[in-house]
Amino acid sequence: MVTAGAKGGMAWGRDNGREEVKGLLAALERQATEASRLADRAQRDMGDDRFSSFLDFRRKVEEIRALFVLTEERLQGVDESRLSDLRAEFERMDLLLTRMLVRAMRNYFSGMRQDQVLPIGARELFEPELRSIDQTRARLLGPRYADRVAPDVLDDLDATAELIRKTIARAPSLPDFSDSPSPPKPTRRLRTLGRPIRN
Repeated sequence: MVTAGAKGGMAWGRDNGREEVKGLLAALERQATEASRLADRAQRDMGDDRFSSFLDFRRKVEEIRALFVLTEERLQGVDESRLSDLRAEFERMDLLLTRMLVRAMRNYFSGMRQDQVLPIGARELFEPELRSIDQTRARLLGPRYADRVAPDVLDDLDATAELIRKTIARAPSLPDFSDSPSPPKPTRRLRTLGRPIRN
């Protein structure tokens, strides 16, 4: 037999779960606004051959993805009938933010000049984006979104992947020291390096 107190506790838990999901959705919206700002800054900095702001943008995108995963877990943990409206909002936001982020990535790489000076390690910087594009495409073509995703989003994914491949093809990679011989040991002690050398 369920007591009134137990019923009240379960009701509180359901309401609490709903409020948590609403808070996560609001956080996603804020993070998306921040990601858009960082994408614009990365685009501007690229004109000066600076790429560190792209890392800031990518970290923000990873935060958004983690937040999406957490939100989906919370949605699955609460009675479906009580969260149907929030699930619909989650899926709408998922498609909207995916579209925005994909377009931001396409704009970034399409704005890269053929004579763009790329830093050492640019290949390792951009290669993860290809895996991310594959994962995004697979998710959008899955049962949940297959008949709802706009064709231009898939076109943006394909175009961005091709742009990244072209960039990687001419990008310098990090040097590999794994098979290099050990550097020779210095013959002078550190304390003598600042002294003038006498004949």
